[in-house]
Amino acid sequence: MKILIITGKQAYNKVKKAVKNYDFIDVYMADIQIAAFLTPKRIIKEIKKLEKEKNKKLKDIYDFVLVSGLIRHTLNIVEEETEIPCYKSTREAADLPLLIDNLNSIDLSTEQYADIQIERFIKEKSDKLIINGEKKPLSKGDIKIGNLKVGDSYPMRVLGEIVHVPWLSKKQLEERINYYIENGADMIDLGMVSNEDHSKDIEDIIKFVKDITDKPISIDTLNTKELIEGIKYDVDMILSLDSGNIDELIPYLKDSNTVPVVLPTNYKTNHVPYDINERLRILENNINKLLYNDIKVVGDPILEPINNENFNFTDSVILYKKFKERNNIPLFYGLGNVSELFDGDSNGVNGILSGIAMEVGANILFTPEASSKCKYSIRELKIASKMMYLAKIKNSLPKDLGYDLINYKDKRFDELSTFENYDIPTIIAKEDEKQILDEGSFKIEIDRENKYIVAIYYDNRKNPKYLIKGKKPKEIYETIIRNKLVKRLDHSAYLGKELEKAYIALRIGKKYTQDFELFYNGFWDYR
Repeated sequence: MKILIITGKQAYNKVKKAVKNYDFIDVYMADIQIAAFLTPKRIIKEIKKLEKEKNKKLKDIYDFVLVSGLIRHTLNIVEEETEIPCYKSTREAADLPLLIDNLNSIDLSTEQYADIQIERFIKEKSDKLIINGEKKPLSKGDIKIGNLKVGDSYPMRVLGEIVHVPWLSKKQLEERINYYIENGADMIDLGMVSNEDHSKDIEDIIKFVKDITDKPISIDTLNTKELIEGIKYDVDMILSLDSGNIDELIPYLKDSNTVPVVLPTNYKTNHVPYDINERLRILENNINKLLYNDIKVVGDPILEPINNENFNFTDSVILYKKFKERNNIPLFYGLGNVSELFDGDSNGVNGILSGIAMEVGANILFTPEASSKCKYSIRELKIASKMMYLAKIKNSLPKDLGYDLINYKDKRFDELSTFENYDIPTIIAKEDEKQILDEGSFKIEIDRENKYIVAIYYDNRKNPKYLIKGKKPKEIYETIIRNKLVKRLDHSAYLGKELEKAYIALRIGKKYTQDFELFYNGFWDYR
């Protein structure tokens, strides 16, 4: 096989560097500065020019031509005119090796960029691996919680906690359950209220939740009465059982399918061990009591927050590792204990914590979405679970797997700057000292619940006259223009800026306040 890549002057060196290890690829620099400016006619002209230089038809030298960069036109006409197939390559030069390595698995296109196909191909392969993994029969150490297989043979399961369930209306509870399921939760945890007894409400709550979903349900409480009621009404899992309630709960668990999550504590006496070996001993003793009674169990050594007094995150990771090496049972991993108590964007925190979870052999990833900074944690953990499962079964690093948690940055910067090549006057931008107001004005807001951007139009800047809502900025500003609600160009530009800010805030879970920067804190002050 022999391939020719055509690109512009700016990207030529990057393309050459990207394909330097492939001796069957030649790179040709077209007589144009930027590859994005290559049109089909220009490509035909460059091919004919090269054929004249070589005194030979390119179809007799190469199998096909790839055009690198942001080529906005379809390339069908190139083959019609030159007799050699011509396809779109990747948009970024750095992605060329990924294309070359997967050439046999994708269909090159004259219309679609190759990297889009590569991403789709890799994701399809990954999805098949996950689907096939889910079909595996239970192995030693694996269990079923409700209808869900849990254990080392399967991806880590995401358990989403709904906090203070007894305080929620049925409508609020249903909305929360549906939100968690839509975002990928494998199991739903019903968090009760500390120091309150809602045991009489358990039956009604469980029946209501089971009408909404067939996913496994757990009850999260230290109130023994509530746990007993949960077992009676066939809850799939209980959080949590420890030395203080184990003897009281065993008779109920023996005759049920409920799986207990077991702790190394005694909350009746407020005993939480701070020594790794003592915590391990107590946890194993509690688990062995249950196994002796043929009760399936999930172990929870307790994941502690970073820099926690007496027993910190690193201590708990060591304990998790030790416990799994000694016990072949499913492992509960409450990473919300860390993410909710760490001031960092949850997608990166959840990704790292999930990687550690996979390495120590955890099987259930447990989190609420209690704070704004942890919004979307369920979705992030579902993606992380797939990444870590694929990395484990492929024995690879968690990258280029078809799934990622890169939300706010890109893997690489491969931007082509052209401004340095222009010998033209430079105008230093500055704001106008005096602002002239338009006839009307707009108040931009966000409807987070329904995922709308809202623009309220005020006639003469006093009276609200129209409320315009849409999912995307373009829908709103074109509606504004169509209805002639803006007269000045600077007002139009301002509206576009604010609508895009509102859209970004809605997408990433950021607070939006009109006229204020989205990213305005100490981190950005130093950039």
